[in-house]
Amino acid sequence: MSSQTHLAFATTAVGTTSVIQVPTLSPGPGEVMVKMAFSTVIPLNLDTYMADYGRNINGEYPVVLGFNLSGVVEAVGSGVADLQTGDKVCAFATTRSKAKGLQERAIIQSSTCAKLPDNYSLEAAATIPDNSITAFYTLFDCLGLAPPAFPISVPPPHAETPILVYGAGATSGQYAVQLLALAGYKQVIATASPRHHSYLKSVGAAHVIDYSADDMSEKILLAAGKNRRGHAQSVSSVVSSDGVAAMLLPVTEGSKHAAGKDAQMWMELPADRNPFSDSVKLVGVRTLLYQQNEYLRDNLMPKILPRLLKEAIIQPNRVRLFDQGSLQDLCQEALNVVRNGQVKGEKVVVEVVSM
Repeated sequence: MSSQTHLAFATTAVGTTSVIQVPTLSPGPGEVMVKMAFSTVIPLNLDTYMADYGRNINGEYPVVLGFNLSGVVEAVGSGVADLQTGDKVCAFATTRSKAKGLQERAIIQSSTCAKLPDNYSLEAAATIPDNSITAFYTLFDCLGLAPPAFPISVPPPHAETPILVYGAGATSGQYAVQLLALAGYKQVIATASPRHHSYLKSVGAAHVIDYSADDMSEKILLAAGKNRRGHAQSVSSVVSSDGVAAMLLPVTEGSKHAAGKDAQMWMELPADRNPFSDSVKLVGVRTLLYQQNEYLRDNLMPKILPRLLKEAIIQPNRVRLFDQGSLQDLCQEALNVVRNGQVKGEKVVVEVVSM
């Protein structure tokens, strides 16, 4: 056990969070130590649900929070070839506390790190990992689209097939629109609040539709080239009978951004709540499982994302920054904003260590 310690923001019991001292470990084979600059607070079954309700913890406290991070490599374990001390990186924590971002130092699997251009903003970089991984994994694994080589030279099969990104104004939806456009898909239909329309068009959406409009479904059908009027009552009704629909898991009960303590959560959509016809293929997306795909494990963060960032052909999310106050205050304020559903198309970012 290391005799050195550092500060970390952790959930220490159900409904309790605080800054604690945790051991400072050394990187093992295939790992790097990252000195933290920024991390994020995200909803659903990750930061807020772990902190508030103890989900996915099984009583094993304390648990450090923060699934996204950016910082500088401080030490490198054996077998790491693509990173070295001093490199700026962003990363996604797929393991337990030692890899989390809301602490002064973290031990990260090198395969979950993306090297950043020297002049890239660490603040902006913290918004990238989870949502870009979710979008890429959904499109080019779960939905079976062929992984592209960026920049593309030949349009992909079915480049003109309409693809709907529902909730494209959300942070993961923004990346989905960008990746589809970069991969050569020409008929990306995005639903979002009007405040996001101009941005989504600028990153590749062919059609942008207000998700709150009474005639949203009819507008989706028209954008897809289907001239049907007056009878489409929901998004499920616009999916073709041989279509495929991907949904981010877990599915939560109700329509709120952050569900309550007793709200139902499902890792598979119950049959009695499935709005799609039997012929539509449903695909559940669990982002933390993306490394089971060897191609994505070996390429997505180590190779593909660094290239997209170096060539400036993918844009980070907007930042809502918390950088004034103690680590305890910053993290608690960020948690409150996320759990109260006060985030719209932006990423809540906490400055962990000033650089």
